[in-house]
Amino acid sequence: MFEIVLSVLLCGVPVSCAGMLGTAALLTVTDAPHFCFRAGAALPLLCGTFLAGFRAGKRIRRNGLRCGASAAFLLTLLWYAAVCICIRRIGVPRLLLLTVPCGMLGGVLGVNTKLPLPQRHSHAASGVPRRLSLSCKAAAGKRRARRNPSKSGAEQPKNC
Repeated sequence: MFEIVLSVLLCGVPVSCAGMLGTAALLTVTDAPHFCFRAGAALPLLCGTFLAGFRAGKRIRRNGLRCGASAAFLLTLLWYAAVCICIRRIGVPRLLLLTVPCGMLGGVLGVNTKLPLPQRHSHAASGVPRRLSLSCKAAAGKRRARRNPSKSGAEQPKNC
């Protein structure tokens, strides 16, 4: 559940918020008719639910339908609560009928993608050069060899 909430907060909310701001600016500049406003609000939410479901499915790597549906439901519920607070009335979230299948699709594609998972503690990601990491391992091996002189024969690490 933590991965789903994290994918909604780190992926779904920023994508849908940026999309809503972009479409709001576009609709304001172009002086679009009133029926375009619903599509302008629905498309970024659909993109956000798809990407939140994709990220949740990719991180959990199983149950893509359930991951995507719960991520989409959580993101839609979050935006629905924000809208209800702003307009001070409660309605029926009909958009939920579109967002949950979109999130499910993202979850299934996230589980079945062939892309590798990002390494959490890799040296390339943290900016530590590989040579420095190898020299640290070699130094740690020398310290172990000094502590255990009985094993210092052939198991001593070589310098890099």
